[in-house]
Amino acid sequence: MPSRVGEFVKLLFRNWHIKLLAVFSALLVWLYVEVKTKVPFQVQVEITDIPKGYRVFPKEILITGEIAEKFHREDILRCFKVYLVWNGKGKYATVRVKAPLPKPFVEIESVYPQRVEIEKVNR
Repeated sequence: MPSRVGEFVKLLFRNWHIKLLAVFSALLVWLYVEVKTKVPFQVQVEITDIPKGYRVFPKEILITGEIAEKFHREDILRCFKVYLVWNGKGKYATVRVKAPLPKPFVEIESVYPQRVEIEKVNR
């Protein structure tokens, strides 16, 4: 019986570098397929970084795009952040979106509106 175990161990470790390369290649192919399988998403995000003494209209931004199927969960969709790009002058601010995942996993197709009206609040 011990000779069979010894033969199995020898067989297992014979050409181990090729076997390791095969496992690594299979893992890469699996990851590639998982990333390429995307589903559409649509999420409404509230603007949170409004300067003090100002208000914006509209307060929420609609983001649409595609996300990897494995990450299409409500808790991840709630992690989108919207930022305003405004130089302190003018009536409009540009909207920038920060996705919770890197680019291969999420593709933002549209942001509506891309500009919001910003005005000083009279107290």
